[in-house]
Amino acid sequence: MVFWQYSSPEVLVLEYVPGTKINDAAALDAQGLDRQRLARLAVESYLQQILNHGFFHADPHPGNVAVDAKNGGRLVYYDFGMMGSIPGNVRGGLLELFYGVYEKDADRCLDALITMGVLVPTGDKLAVRRTADFFLKSFQERLIQQKGEREVRGAAYSADFKPQRSKDEAKARRKAILSSIGEDLLLAANDQPFRFPATFTFVVRSFTVLDGIGKSLDPR
Repeated sequence: MVFWQYSSPEVLVLEYVPGTKINDAAALDAQGLDRQRLARLAVESYLQQILNHGFFHADPHPGNVAVDAKNGGRLVYYDFGMMGSIPGNVRGGLLELFYGVYEKDADRCLDALITMGVLVPTGDKLAVRRTADFFLKSFQERLIQQKGEREVRGAAYSADFKPQRSKDEAKARRKAILSSIGEDLLLAANDQPFRFPATFTFVVRSFTVLDGIGKSLDPR
């Protein structure tokens, strides 16, 4: 609730809602809250803010996000001093991008990036498309691998973080990428078709912070 009588254009006074810091795993467990559910809820909450409303909390660090114990755990946001807004064309492009990734449709992904102003349709678009195809395929293979690991390990799968690649494994991975799309990456780099709209600054920052929160709740 907003206390309008104490608020002004420079100061927003809100009702205080008590809760547990979202990264306090021990306290959440003590209350019997499902941390995996809370991780999903945090992501769904942000997708709603960004894709449906185009207005989102731009500083979701653990000090600004809490959980109360009602209805299995509800998110509580504090400090609305840093908010971000997204124009309609960017919102529509993001939605199309998510659908494109889900459907493994490189052309739909590229069209979405063009809509958002991230990709300028100049030069060799075919090279960019092949690059998109490669990463979509890699993403799909990773999902299949994760599903297999989850089936084998059961509940233990979510108990720890994904093992980090060794230096040799990381080197081999880079080599595999370059051998597959190295030429396409060079062509794309020469054309410089990608842009980073200022609108995305807060979006990327928010999702980076959310990624850390999500991993503290559910390492996988």
